[in-house]
Amino acid sequence: MRIRSFVGALCGAVALTALALPAAQAAENPVTFSGIAIDSGKPLVLGTSTPKQFVVHYDVNHTHKLYASEAYLYAGGLDTWSGQSRPLASPVCQDLSATVTRCTQKLAIDPKSLVGSGVAGTWHVYLQAVDADDNVIGKGGLYPTQVLRASTMTTTNADPEPVVKGKTLTITGKLAHADWDTHAYLGRAGTPVALQFRPDGGSYTTVKTVRTGTGGALKTTVTANAGGAWRWYYAGDSTTAGVAAVGDAVAVK
Repeated sequence: MRIRSFVGALCGAVALTALALPAAQAAENPVTFSGIAIDSGKPLVLGTSTPKQFVVHYDVNHTHKLYASEAYLYAGGLDTWSGQSRPLASPVCQDLSATVTRCTQKLAIDPKSLVGSGVAGTWHVYLQAVDADDNVIGKGGLYPTQVLRASTMTTTNADPEPVVKGKTLTITGKLAHADWDTHAYLGRAGTPVALQFRPDGGSYTTVKTVRTGTGGALKTTVTANAGGAWRWYYAGDSTTAGVAAVGDAVAVK
């Protein structure tokens, strides 16, 4: 099998709309795509400044010899895309047979280049290829992928420590999310967060759900009945990643 790297064969930063073909032409095109995957298939989580790198894997099925190919991840529609990855390297492609070529390409999404937090959510893969007979295909709407804003949770603080059995324990913390408009981590009110407890030698279970206050602040009280660790856990949603705080171990006397 032969491994190739396509260098500069396609115009990487061209608007996606210029790459899409009419449906009738695409249906007749002998170039198709399959086997699409991104890394482990998990959501791509971005903070406020560091680009998120990832690899797209895909197969190009072609009647004629493959000349060039390229991949993108984008937000929105092909005519109205609002976010786009950038290539870190040209695709590396390996011929599996005379008609199937497997490609991988390393891409990145830079949170500082995004138009704002509104682009968080479901993105799609766009693939394009050209064969030696000048058949060109560009296809979007592939492989829905979650691109999420990172979340942070300040270390859980339980007070007092140690605590007398049966007395009240006050537990605080703070939840914040990456904001792609201001490029800072900001908290918000009204987000449900689980307070979890792990007894000595056991595992975490949810005791109650508390909603964040102003700026993402968390505060609640519980009755101390046994020694163990307390932590806050946010499960995430369609635009923000989940996060668990470091547990705070409390002795009960």
